[in-house]
Amino acid sequence: METIKAFLMGEESWLFLAEVLLRSVIGFVTVILAMKVTGKRGVRQLSLFEIVIILTLGSAAGDIAFYKEVGILPAVLTILSIVTLYRLVTFILLKSKAIGKLIEGEPVTIIENGRFTASIIKDENISFDEFYMEMRQVGIEHLGQVRVAVLEVNGTVSIFRNEGKEVRPGLNILPDIIKNTYKIIPAKGLYSCIHCGLTIPHEQNDVPKCSDCCHTTWGIASKRECHPDEDKNGGNDNEDN
Repeated sequence: METIKAFLMGEESWLFLAEVLLRSVIGFVTVILAMKVTGKRGVRQLSLFEIVIILTLGSAAGDIAFYKEVGILPAVLTILSIVTLYRLVTFILLKSKAIGKLIEGEPVTIIENGRFTASIIKDENISFDEFYMEMRQVGIEHLGQVRVAVLEVNGTVSIFRNEGKEVRPGLNILPDIIKNTYKIIPAKGLYSCIHCGLTIPHEQNDVPKCSDCCHTTWGIASKRECHPDEDKNGGNDNEDN
């Protein structure tokens, strides 16, 4: 029995569970109040700096709950100090664009006129899957439907659509299609470079190299919502999307 107690409770008595419960409630309420002071409603509104603040608050609240040697007042003071620091930094950010850029970063344009921008193409550490998901959630089927897409400092993507005749053929980002990429073109039609979005016609069995970014991997392009005149730009035989 003592072995089981030691395994479950370590060196603490069973009464410590009640103390943990009380400490957890105090930590939870303190963090909720702290979040109310910051004025944030959800994760989608948080910048990287604010996520760090939330994690720090969570760590302080966890210390209240788990560590018997940590007093309630020092932990609460820690949380209040973090919130005060947050409010101070927020005030400084409003006064200094340079400091704001340093701490929170700045919005980045990732797509212009259906093509990935040069800054995104050069960043080898970026995964496009999340961008594609964000675009699909607002009804974007291919990059030619996008006039401008901006990666915001809180991680969301703001998307401005092309309309009417502005829509052009572009890389199809539907899951069942974007997963199929080609080094050798399987059939005559329009294809898009998956690295930069360049969309041009190719013949069957071509082994093309992108003239813009020099990559050699291609995906199927779509003409969905394109003006009929766009069909003359390559005569896409591989699909009618």
